[in-house]
Amino acid sequence: MPDNEVPRVLRLTFEFTVPKGLRVNIRNTRRNAAVKALVAAVEALAAREFPWAQTMTVRHEWMYAWHDETEEREMPPSAENGGLAALGQEDPGFGEKG
Repeated sequence: MPDNEVPRVLRLTFEFTVPKGLRVNIRNTRRNAAVKALVAAVEALAAREFPWAQTMTVRHEWMYAWHDETEEREMPPSAENGGLAALGQEDPGFGEKG
């Protein structure tokens, strides 16, 4: 498959968090107006800054985040992820080449 036929996606994620304890009722009409304005602004910027895009997918989600946990973990160094080279070590040959 030629390089230009490989699917490519640029994904950006924005999350807007309401502070805990904020005593305000965010009405659906106001929230939806904010979403509409943000989408329009991003669409205008994207057309100028990333003109190669043919479509833009918008995911609008409103929820209570009772539990939200994200963590990043380091993977063991290998020749494939550049870890061993960065450590100045040679590949011990345990992994498959590919």
